[in-house]
Amino acid sequence: MAATSDRDQVLGDYAAFIRALLPQAQGFVCHDRHGRVFWRDAPAAGIPPVTDEYRERLTALLAGKPLPDEGARVVLGPYFVYLVRLADEEQHCLGVLAVLVDRAAAALPYAFAVDLLAPAWRSLQRELALRFRVVTGQRKLEVQAAEERFLHHVEKIVHQPQDCAEVLATILGLCCEHLGVGGTFLILPGKGLTLAHGQVPERHALALLGQDLLAAARSPGFEPNRMQRRSDALWIAIRPRGQDTEGVLALCDWRQSAFSQRRLARVLHYVASHVDAVLDRNYDALTGLMAWPLLQAQIVAAGADSEAHTILALDIDGLHVVNDTFGHDAGDDVLRKLATLLREVVPGQTASRVTGDSFAVLLRNTSTARARLLAEDVCARFREHVYQRADSTYRPSVSVGVAPLAGAGVGDDGFAAAQVACKTAKDRGRGRVEVFESADASIVRRVDDIQIVGYVRSAIEHDRLALVAQPLMPLRPGRVAHYHEVLVRIVDERGAHVAPGEFMSAAERYQLMEELDRWVVATTLRMLARCGTHLRGGDARFAINLSGQSLGSDAFLAFVEHAIRGSGVAPEVIAFEITESVAVARMQQAQTFMQTLKRLGCRFSLDDFGTGLSSFGYLKVFPVDTLKIDGSFVRDITTNVVSQSVVAAIAEVARVMQLDTVAEYVQDQAAIDLLRSLNISYAQGFFVGRTDPLEDAIATIDTAVVSGLKIPLPSTS
Repeated sequence: MAATSDRDQVLGDYAAFIRALLPQAQGFVCHDRHGRVFWRDAPAAGIPPVTDEYRERLTALLAGKPLPDEGARVVLGPYFVYLVRLADEEQHCLGVLAVLVDRAAAALPYAFAVDLLAPAWRSLQRELALRFRVVTGQRKLEVQAAEERFLHHVEKIVHQPQDCAEVLATILGLCCEHLGVGGTFLILPGKGLTLAHGQVPERHALALLGQDLLAAARSPGFEPNRMQRRSDALWIAIRPRGQDTEGVLALCDWRQSAFSQRRLARVLHYVASHVDAVLDRNYDALTGLMAWPLLQAQIVAAGADSEAHTILALDIDGLHVVNDTFGHDAGDDVLRKLATLLREVVPGQTASRVTGDSFAVLLRNTSTARARLLAEDVCARFREHVYQRADSTYRPSVSVGVAPLAGAGVGDDGFAAAQVACKTAKDRGRGRVEVFESADASIVRRVDDIQIVGYVRSAIEHDRLALVAQPLMPLRPGRVAHYHEVLVRIVDERGAHVAPGEFMSAAERYQLMEELDRWVVATTLRMLARCGTHLRGGDARFAINLSGQSLGSDAFLAFVEHAIRGSGVAPEVIAFEITESVAVARMQQAQTFMQTLKRLGCRFSLDDFGTGLSSFGYLKVFPVDTLKIDGSFVRDITTNVVSQSVVAAIAEVARVMQLDTVAEYVQDQAAIDLLRSLNISYAQGFFVGRTDPLEDAIATIDTAVVSGLKIPLPSTS
């Protein structure tokens, strides 16, 4: 609507118009469709107090109820008041015009007075209808702008790196600020969160209301994604990832909002989806425990306290047995049971699921002795669960490490110390508790491993890794001339290479191998794309070693496939080496990995072949192209008849199955001659060729392929 002065001027003109038509008129009051006075032109003596009769007639007219002519004329002090209902073309009420006429001057019949004033009130009616449409349109625009501002603020706050409770509390405040509701609250019993903003019921009443709403949300036939309406609240269920209802989000005093109920429903659904996203980011979806990065931050913050805090590191023993024997649903159930047990044994403390089967708990203001008792309680109660199927029985156990948060002796990293103690508990029998003691020799060895892990992680983050290539010599005609195995090295502060034996076992123990393998794959492809633009599968092959941790990761397969497709490198140039023991331990994942990348064009080698109990049987299962004979059979092949027999048997099976073979750790010319006579395809070892920087090897081979030259193998000196 126009500004107040502009509005008063326009309506003042109508007052003059009415006075011209009815000189007896002394004053005017205009009510809006809700009965509120939005404009008046009072008599000199003022408007008398409103009577019940006046209110009754006014309410009837606003509601559209018919009144007899004289029923719309009311005595109000020294005046007759003539009430005229104003409506638009669709007869929607716009308001009521009250004309005050001096009773001493005239007592005009109602119908006569209304007809006399018709030109004025009809014109006023049209004016108000137009203004109402303008105001309505403006109000819709204002509400829409408020909604857009609200959505923008919510979207922004959701992506800020704040504590979960802080983010959710800010969202509740935005609801009150932008939606115009009296109050709002969020109840998540499983997370121990009850947050409220504005005018909401007091604490006890709010808890009862929350229980009532949660019961309704979990009742049969409930429509989980729809907003629900009550006299005291509009609310919606919170269901992260579409799982079971975890809580409710509600708006109180919603009728005072300028937002329509339909718009509020849409906005509430939007807010609920973002609450889901915040919970998903801050809590583990399977167990409902806090996400590990958040607990890490709490551990760092708690480490600065002067109070005594303790860390528990827990690892479920043999969870893969449950997954393989009873299925992954049973494995998930084991994880959930441990999470529930932690909530029961250490209520009020913060627990997190760190990785697949490992957990952590921060015990604030808890001594190491008390923490050990709690950990032993967890171990004992966890063993009470039993899983049975046919002849198989599994009783889960958990190994727990306990360490003080400060002064742990490992760079003051209490969790690392707790992990060390947890690994020691596994070494000493599993299903037990160990407390970190720096004097314990086995624990000190693990501390050394942790320091090495930090060295490896730093090398990855600061790009202090290097790739080298070791050549394989073809021993039979028709084999790939330029075949190399890709190996990774750490570059130390002096620029020298650190051998894998000094860091690989620690990287495997502390779950760094997938990160390392990703770096190797990505860097190898980048070098091939830059320096090996002419290489195809028949010209060259580069074999990359893969760890069991990478094979066990669903995300790693997708990463490798995407990296190869996006690199522009011919897939036939790439081979992957998987050790026999890893392939057997992760048979299903290994088969899926091999079959997927074989379809792309990559090749596979089964490394350390011959060390397993049923090696030949596995050749029916894995779609490999090459067998790498374990070096223990090659080192002494010229002097040991048993080794010669094993290698000969592998070579014969490979010939029948049309597979290539590689002999590792070849040490002299006599071994090469013997291997060639046994029809081995390739030889590898320092006698055959030492390592060169991978990028140099690729560039040299690419140049040779273009020029048609044959590259001599590196010197064996």
